[in-house]
Amino acid sequence: DRSARLEDAQSIPGRVPMRVVANLNLCQGHARCEDLCPEVFSTDADEGKVVIEQPEFPPELEDKVRLAVRNCPEGALRIARNGAKAEAE
Repeated sequence: DRSARLEDAQSIPGRVPMRVVANLNLCQGHARCEDLCPEVFSTDADEGKVVIEQPEFPPELEDKVRLAVRNCPEGALRIARNGAKAEAE
């Protein structure tokens, strides 16, 4: 389950948990993120904008999340280490 994977990821020595954040003012609802990483992203049925289902994601999804962030045509997604500013891809 997701919470167990997240706890495992957070217990890795030296690993800083990462999270993904969205700027909904920039999101235009292209849903590329959801296509590339449905484990973390979905689309709001009413507004058509991104919904981050799993803001803190396990290490095994990092490559997929980074790919989704890079493929956002509006640049609405960022990755942040917990307690840090979001980093651009």
